[in-house]
Amino acid sequence: MWSSVEETAPDGAWLDVRSPSEFAQGHIPGAQSLPLFTDMERHQVGLCFKEKGSREAVDLAWLYIGPKVPELLKAIHALSVKVGIEPLSKEEIAVKNARSWKVYCWRGGQRSLGMELLIKQAGYPVFRYPGGYKAWRQRMENLWELPWHWRVIGGSTGSGKTAVLKDLKEAGDQVLDLEGLASHLGSAFGELGQEPQPSQEHFMNLLAETLGGMDLLRPVWVESESRQIGKVHIPLPLYDSMHKAPYFRLQRSMKFRMQNLLNSYGLEDKDDLRSAFLKIERKMGPQYCQQALAFLDQEDLKSAAELALLYYDRTYQHAFTLRPCPQCVTSLQTDAEGDRLVNLLRKTSVRLFPIVSNPYSENQIP
Repeated sequence: MWSSVEETAPDGAWLDVRSPSEFAQGHIPGAQSLPLFTDMERHQVGLCFKEKGSREAVDLAWLYIGPKVPELLKAIHALSVKVGIEPLSKEEIAVKNARSWKVYCWRGGQRSLGMELLIKQAGYPVFRYPGGYKAWRQRMENLWELPWHWRVIGGSTGSGKTAVLKDLKEAGDQVLDLEGLASHLGSAFGELGQEPQPSQEHFMNLLAETLGGMDLLRPVWVESESRQIGKVHIPLPLYDSMHKAPYFRLQRSMKFRMQNLLNSYGLEDKDDLRSAFLKIERKMGPQYCQQALAFLDQEDLKSAAELALLYYDRTYQHAFTLRPCPQCVTSLQTDAEGDRLVNLLRKTSVRLFPIVSNPYSENQIP
């Protein structure tokens, strides 16, 4: 759907030539990193440009790059093998629709130009992305504003909402897994067992890349979230549209929810669980928190989980009452899982919230 991002680019792999700290802050998802400059070198070139001008800065840049050329060429060969880009002659590049490197720096300027020259020297097809990383990111603002057909899955803690998204995706439905992109499960316990969270910048990159591959005319299933997921947040236009969308409230039995929680957190380190409980001590109530910690010390995870549910059920109910579209809510009282639940959600969505048409013409989709 986000075809204009690559409409002039060949099929291939992204190559980010910015400095290591720039790449760590955020990059095009899936890009390989091959920096032309270290962070210190980039700073010095920028300082030279500011104090002496463009010509001197370019001279300094090539002084830094020159000694690295043999190692950079070696790295280009190794990365090309890794991503399946083959060396071709000039004649072959002209006639073959081969996989190519898509090189970018911050604005598509001197750094990506320098790497483009090196890649050509190494014999690989290369495309320098116009406008660079800055241009790629600017396109994402339009994505947040589009009229997505959100289908929000909600329910109390332990309802298995993440598993439902996984089943929907495997069944061929469009799914936006916000917690997966954020590497956080959205509660005080949300970082347990997860990879480190991306920066806000890179979270938005991952979000844009995922949405960019979706069909605007089909439903997109998403889990109900607060705007903040750990240390990252959902862009406000996107959050507002999700907040007003059709909401499927899973009402599970307590037995189902408890078993789901024990399966999810039963193998986590007890010290990590203690730390998570302490994060919600004030809101949970010190006496309940201390009792939960005592249960953990006694290896009674079930009783500790019951106290956590008392807190999270109150929190969920309060958040649920604040939803701005009560008529968009449908409750599903079921412990069904897998294909049975997928079919139930699909049928309910079509019956209650049919998609009639899309107000955007094709040329309005970025």
